[in-house]
Amino acid sequence: MMRWICLLMFVLSFHGVVIAQQKPATEGVIHPQEIESYRMIERLPVLDNGRIKPLDTYARSTLLQFSGRQSYNRKPAIVWLVRLLFAPDETKSSKIFLINHPSIARSLGIASEPHRRYSFQQLEPALDKFSELAHSANEVPEKERDVVEAELIRVFNNVRMYIDLSHVFQFAFPAKDFVITDPALKSQLGLAPEQEKFSFLEIALSADQLKTFMEAIQRKDQSQWSTQERTVIDLVSNLFQWSGVYQNLPLNIVPDPGQAGVWRSPWDAIRQDFQKDQTRSKMKALGKMIESYWDGDQITFDLNTKLFLEETKKNSGMNAEKLMKHLDLELTYNKGDFFLYAKILYLVAFILFLLSLAVEKSWMYPAAFGCIALGLFPHVIAIALRVIILERPPVSSLYETFIFVSFVIVVIGVLIEVATRRWLGIVTASVGGFIVLMIAAKYSAEGDTLKMLIAVLNSNFWLSTHVISITAGYGSACAAGILGHVYLLQVVCNKGKEVLQSTYRTLLGVLGLGLTLTFLGTNLGGIWADQSWGRFWGWDPKENGALMIVLWIAMLFHAKIALWIKETGMAVGAVLGTIVVVWAWFGVNLLSIGLHSYGFTSGVATGTAVYVSFELIFLLTVLILINRKKSGAKFIKPYA
Repeated sequence: MMRWICLLMFVLSFHGVVIAQQKPATEGVIHPQEIESYRMIERLPVLDNGRIKPLDTYARSTLLQFSGRQSYNRKPAIVWLVRLLFAPDETKSSKIFLINHPSIARSLGIASEPHRRYSFQQLEPALDKFSELAHSANEVPEKERDVVEAELIRVFNNVRMYIDLSHVFQFAFPAKDFVITDPALKSQLGLAPEQEKFSFLEIALSADQLKTFMEAIQRKDQSQWSTQERTVIDLVSNLFQWSGVYQNLPLNIVPDPGQAGVWRSPWDAIRQDFQKDQTRSKMKALGKMIESYWDGDQITFDLNTKLFLEETKKNSGMNAEKLMKHLDLELTYNKGDFFLYAKILYLVAFILFLLSLAVEKSWMYPAAFGCIALGLFPHVIAIALRVIILERPPVSSLYETFIFVSFVIVVIGVLIEVATRRWLGIVTASVGGFIVLMIAAKYSAEGDTLKMLIAVLNSNFWLSTHVISITAGYGSACAAGILGHVYLLQVVCNKGKEVLQSTYRTLLGVLGLGLTLTFLGTNLGGIWADQSWGRFWGWDPKENGALMIVLWIAMLFHAKIALWIKETGMAVGAVLGTIVVVWAWFGVNLLSIGLHSYGFTSGVATGTAVYVSFELIFLLTVLILINRKKSGAKFIKPYA
């Protein structure tokens, strides 16, 4: 026993220590005063999922993962996360755990919540049973799990992460394992005389003095140990136990000064690098941040946050100016909520169009077109910020395909409107931009959307050529599908020949654009596949999906040339083409096979089925109405 105690002392020993005194923040019924501004701490860099991001992004994605929302009690996620880290007991009653299936709550003996969100306080008594259920669900092969089993695992992992986060700064809180009542011992260790309960950090910072005590204790028999010496033994033993228990925790905010690219959580940094001056100064800054948070001392909080940030920049092994620029840009992206404003403006434009059908006013058209143009502005800014932050082309993940396809549709809509000035482009842009961004918002709920590239996509050249062209092809085909809907509705509503011909010509042009882009993208994808996998074409589901779009649109043009279909047939074909695009875009992921497995996602089966059903019902209804109109016209004509 004495050998590992002495070893610990040598590991913890260092010179020139300045004691960081902490308040007994967790004692009794004391509650934190908290701070008012989180401007400084939200900029702290965190290494998470292979990417350095601001703490604000980490807070948003974590709260989104837990609750499906990016705010709690109308306050930003960073406020909730700092409260969890610095005053964990204060968050136990926060209802942040989203449980989608009431049967899980019933199995845990918890009353169902109307909003499906539960607090840790509610779940804590059932943690043992929860762990048992999650373990059993985890034993089921992933492909064979039902929705309840998958939800069990998801929620339990979130609860476990919550517990881990609550322990990240445990080293700075006074604890019952580090109680010293002997005034002489407190004086010898350089601790505050008015305190009795101290933190792990305060005791660890007294390592030199503890080492001296231990050297003297080693020379004595255990029966000769004094009360003071037994207290020292207990302190050292608890130091060792704590450093063993609190490891591999989340929140990697401490870069290793000796290893570029290696970041650790505070506990792991203490365990491995506490002998280094940089690590000790960071831990003391963190301790003072916690103390000033409880005191509501904004100036001291910001000052120590800034000191910690400066140390982080020095040890990060990166260009500090570039690092902070990217973090600040990401904060701008997070707070700007650019896609939300774009969606609102697109929706307003469509509402103005609908109003114009009932009461046409001269101001409605320019107002609607202005909304589309204004909506495109934040849309472009958001995509540009993502490109700068990630230093790569704008499309590499499923989420990014949605925001880019919506951009393509809006741009096509603007060009159509500039050319025709008949509301056609406004309808295309507003419907396509709004609906696809709404789908993107659904996928953003999975967490951080600014993700690192996986190895198979690590090529800016091919992301700029193949991926952009094929995604733009998706957007063009979708825009053509919207125009197909418009044309069919115009036929049903007896629009004049001139209007129908204008819509039809536009439909043909956009379909041709979609054919060109998807054909180009498919060929570029084959070249990329040849370079990456050694074959140009392998009948991979994603490759087949792209080919389906090319063949479908080409078939429509051939059928038109052969006079097999006319205007209505082309419009129907364009609408059906959107189903082909949806299948090629993310429907093939349901097969769960192929080299493009990086694009797989869950939860698309129901959405795809609903969409296909809607389109088929729409086409059936419209064609019945068109057929009735034609039959009625033939019946009436002889008597005209």
